[in-house]
Amino acid sequence: MARYQDFETIVSTMGDLPPSPLVAVKLLELLRAPDNETADLVTTLSLDPAVSARVVKMANSVIYDQQRQITTVERAIIVVGQNALRNLAMDSSLRNAKRTYGLLERRLWENSIGSAVGCRLIARAAGDFDPEEAYLAGLLHHVGKTLMINRDKALYQEVQRIVDAGDGELIDVERGLFAYSHDMVGAALLDNWNFPEQLISATHHHHDLEGLADEEPELYTLCSIINLADGFCRYYGIGYPHLDEEIDLPFLPGALALELNPVVIDELLPQFREAFSRERSLFLA
Repeated sequence: MARYQDFETIVSTMGDLPPSPLVAVKLLELLRAPDNETADLVTTLSLDPAVSARVVKMANSVIYDQQRQITTVERAIIVVGQNALRNLAMDSSLRNAKRTYGLLERRLWENSIGSAVGCRLIARAAGDFDPEEAYLAGLLHHVGKTLMINRDKALYQEVQRIVDAGDGELIDVERGLFAYSHDMVGAALLDNWNFPEQLISATHHHHDLEGLADEEPELYTLCSIINLADGFCRYYGIGYPHLDEEIDLPFLPGALALELNPVVIDELLPQFREAFSRERSLFLA
């Protein structure tokens, strides 16, 4: 049951999450190989927030009766097994065979992958958080946008047009046109899917770090990692209409919270760009 009445309303209004048919097809190809490796499945699965979310949802369901909630893609694959993964991939592929993806979806996907890659690198550098859990949090933090696009693509295109033109802040424009912002929509979906509290809260609060430092220090760290990873994406224009090399990364709230030295951030930037390009090419191959 959803924790908040608003979450129940959002889920009933917005519907379910559409996965990418391309990732589903790649996953099926891997699963057909008798000698497939879990690492390869993790790599492919991690290229799409929707499929990753579904597998983690399955692993955390009552069917598998885990003593601890699953917070990484690798652990989720081990728990559900390859037969369940194959069924999920086939279902995703069939249900989305005629679905088309345009610039809006591509920008969102690139930002999700970029944020995930950035979160993993930053978590390793900061040393205060599990890099793979941080990767999943980065991958899913904008999952609400996917739901909103699926609900009314034309309306979300209008959201993006207004924001890109500099005529409004994203959260405000989303609430004005959809009644809910993507952070609430994403958190509602993950809550409905019985995701770990940490991932739900990170999705809900990644735009608002205030108040978390004293009340929830671990969540504050995770949201700070997401904040800086998104800064990396903005710097390179990943998921944004243009690059922003003028952004002062060491003074972003996330960087200040993590107390990362500007030299470390400068060293992470080219690593981030290389890792993102590598993962992006895996999807497009």
